Amino acid sequence: MTTNVRLGFLLIAAATLILADRLLYLLWRIVRFQRSRPGLQVETLPILRWFHRRRKFQVEPTEIRDFVVNLELATSLGQTLAGALVETAEQFANRGVFGQRLKRHVETRLVLSPEDVIRGLIEDFGSSELIDLLTRLERARSGGTSNVEVLALSVEAIEDDIRVKVERDIQRAPIILTIPMVVGVFFVALVITTYPLIAILLESLF
Repeated sequence: MTTNVRLGFLLIAAATLILADRLLYLLWRIVRFQRSRPGLQVETLPILRWFHRRRKFQVEPTEIRDFVVNLELATSLGQTLAGALVETAEQFANRGVFGQRLKRHVETRLVLSPEDVIRGLIEDFGSSELIDLLTRLERARSGGTSNVEVLALSVEAIEDDIRVKVERDIQRAPIILTIPMVVGVFFVALVITTYPLIAILLESLF
């Protein structure tokens, strides 16, 4: 029985190696084809262009909070919202993708309006915090509320959301940690229980 079991595992291992070899060969062919076509980019493939257009960058709520805090500080010192965006874009230029996209939109959209810069960031990141900020800014423009008040309110709302998320993660932590432990114990018990059956099956086959 031991010999048959070993033979079965060897066959499974051999099949896995063959499949891995085929996949690596396919990957090599794809890379070689792309190198032979330098003008071909993944985004240009029709079937993938649709997904590429809809890809959203990722940004943490804390990054949005820091962005709004900078705007609030600049406007409280007498800067216009446009001036605050220019200053903040310079400060955030080296802070990853968010800073890069912010600087890009300030350079291309600020001539239209400060709100257009926020719209560009929303298109990039799909952030609910940025959507709320834009809504408040548009209402402030028609309602006479100052930008400083709007930005202060936005900072407070974002910090509340961050606090709620942290508290929720803390409450969920025991459950998140327990599930892998239970699955691990169950998997080991399942392997121990089914091993004799697998051995008998392999013995009958070989």
